[in-house]
Amino acid sequence: MAGRAFMQLSAVLAFLASFLVLFVDIEAAVTVSVGPPQTVLKGNTVVLQCTYSVTPAAQVDIITWSFTSSSESREVVTMLANTQSVFGTYEGRASITEQASLRIENVGESDEGSYRCTVKVLSQGSADTKSVDLTVLVGASAPTIVSTVNSAARAGDDLTLTCRSDGGKPLPTLTWFNGSQPLETGIGEPTTNEGARQVIRDLSLSPVTRFDDQTNFVCKADQGYPDQLEVQTAEQVLDVQYPPVASISSNPNSSVKETNTLTLTCVVQSNPDPSQIRWLKVSGDSADVLQTGLTTTYVIPKINRSQNGTYRCEASNGVIPRDREADGQATVNIDVFYAPKISSSFVQPFRVDFGSSLPAVTCEAEGNPMPNLQWVQVGTGRTFNNPLSFATMTYGEEGTFTCVAAALDFPQDTVNVTIDVKGRPDIIGDRPAAQEFMEGKVAQVVCEIQADPRPNKVEWFLLDSSDNRAIITTGGPYRIMQENLPNGMKSVLKINSMKPEHSGRYVCKATNMYGEDEQYFDVTLQAEDVVTTARGLYTDNGSDATLVIIIVVVVLLLLLLLVGIGLMLAHKRGLLPCKGEPETGKGGRDENVTNEFSIEMADKDKSPTAPLPSRVESSQYIPTPLVAASYEARLSGASFGEPRSPVGQDKPDGKKVNSPASLEPTTEEPPVQMSNCRPLSQQKPLVIRLHFPEKPPSSAVKIRMHLQDGVRVAAETTSALKIRINLQDGVRVPSETTDPDEKTLLLTSDSDSESDTDLESSPIVDYRESREQRTVDD
Repeated sequence: MAGRAFMQLSAVLAFLASFLVLFVDIEAAVTVSVGPPQTVLKGNTVVLQCTYSVTPAAQVDIITWSFTSSSESREVVTMLANTQSVFGTYEGRASITEQASLRIENVGESDEGSYRCTVKVLSQGSADTKSVDLTVLVGASAPTIVSTVNSAARAGDDLTLTCRSDGGKPLPTLTWFNGSQPLETGIGEPTTNEGARQVIRDLSLSPVTRFDDQTNFVCKADQGYPDQLEVQTAEQVLDVQYPPVASISSNPNSSVKETNTLTLTCVVQSNPDPSQIRWLKVSGDSADVLQTGLTTTYVIPKINRSQNGTYRCEASNGVIPRDREADGQATVNIDVFYAPKISSSFVQPFRVDFGSSLPAVTCEAEGNPMPNLQWVQVGTGRTFNNPLSFATMTYGEEGTFTCVAAALDFPQDTVNVTIDVKGRPDIIGDRPAAQEFMEGKVAQVVCEIQADPRPNKVEWFLLDSSDNRAIITTGGPYRIMQENLPNGMKSVLKINSMKPEHSGRYVCKATNMYGEDEQYFDVTLQAEDVVTTARGLYTDNGSDATLVIIIVVVVLLLLLLLVGIGLMLAHKRGLLPCKGEPETGKGGRDENVTNEFSIEMADKDKSPTAPLPSRVESSQYIPTPLVAASYEARLSGASFGEPRSPVGQDKPDGKKVNSPASLEPTTEEPPVQMSNCRPLSQQKPLVIRLHFPEKPPSSAVKIRMHLQDGVRVAAETTSALKIRINLQDGVRVPSETTDPDEKTLLLTSDSDSESDTDLESSPIVDYRESREQRTVDD
């Protein structure tokens, strides 16, 4: 009754609000917004969002929620003046919250439908309505799998697995998996029953194989709402019975050496396990049973060659095989290796005539694997194929031959055969053999003979121009020596002192009971003393010495070349004195230096009336062959220390000089050794300073240098009465002065200058070796 009265009051208030709107001109509006459609699992709580806004701001009077489905419509809840009224089945479950949202607890399937939110403002006579849908989910029961076979399946049978899911809303999708891999074959179309809320899907295995045994087949049911409904699964592990499938493994392997232990293992796959395993030795169509039981291994200790052959294992478990692959049998061929053994025997020795053929000598052997047979000549190491044969026998094929039978790493088996060659002598070597010897030296001609029996006679002959033979015996310039060899003899003809008349063709002739053989030796003179045998040419006691001499000469030439290169590099880097430079004593003095450096003072008209410098200074200790003097005075020596000779006292006009110039070092630095062979860039500049007692008003300074051949001088005038002089690398000063080369530098000045004048060395102008007089004016 209270709910009905509340609804009647709401209707009255709505009528009044409408009436007011007709007579009052008010611009008012209320706007409602709702959230997205909601999905909720049956039994859970859901909130349907609804918000509003009022323009201009005014108090909301009525909020209502109503429900509409395909079969019915009903009021849910109404809120008036903050008082809520809940209707029908929603009582105790529904309420308005969060402005105008609807909260429903313990949602049931009948709650699924469309909900409408209405907001009214009576004072403005405005209202607005929006709808939102609610879907209710029902979880399906766990799927089940049913097999067409009640117990274990047998390989070769057809099998169907059926997966069923009940009670789900919406109906789930069923998918089959082999473990974690989805299956694509054998899957049937799903069968659905919406009213019963049931879905079914089959998996067909036709036929079942042994590979399906213990396979885990999985059916998954997915309702499509993973956030609210979990994917449910059902599993079925197949039990497939099948007959044994066998294979054999051997240790160490199927090829085994004799006396080793062999272990054979029958590897069986079956369901159920084998009830019996038999081992058999197969021989053709028959087989001998070796072992019966459940033991999967068969051991043969110290196997021998008679146990070669085929072995078979047979396994059974009561399941009748339907194909040859699963008949429970497996075989293996065992190959027993054993050492080679020569079976041939030979009548010893084989006697063969020289020059005839040797019939084939065949060596036979047994073994596994088949041995490799080869003949080896003892002493020479030469190898021959089996059978052993020679088309023409010589004494080189005489001796012992060994037949060698080899296989794998087994010890070799051998047997020896002796071949004895009988016949005439055979002189080995080229025909004719060239012989060359140095005149005056000993010459030896060697004749090496193979024969069986040994020669009973060896003779030497010398042929004349008509090929007439003259027998040679020991005596005079000749000497004949003989030596027995294991297979013959060696005869040596020695000529004590080789001369032109000994040149010619010599013949060595050997004879035994079977015949004879002879060899020609052409003996001539040459520049070297050599000894030639029938085998070739040998140096007579000099080959080694000649080689040593050649090596020594080559080594000496290489050493001289290296020394020359070293001297050239040292000279280039200024590490050696110049060619012809005299040695100096302590401090670099050279008592024999006679080169001169002179300074002349003169007026413009060249008259020698200019004042003399009162003092001459040097910037450094100079161990070079250079001296300086003032006016016509001269000094000689190797440094600017104490001069060796006094300064000259005469002027050009014959007058005496009252105060001659003196040479004084002006630096306290230790002496600096200046190399005439070193580049100037590595030397310090030389500065010579002239001190005058008064200014020369108009004068010229004339520098005259008396230098030997090979001296290079550069000079430049940089200012009035100032000269730079450079002594370049390559200065060469002999101990004696002969034909000096005079070079003159003339400077003149029309203006006054400082009293002091510098003469300084620096790389400016290069004056090569020349006899001409060169003048530079500033």
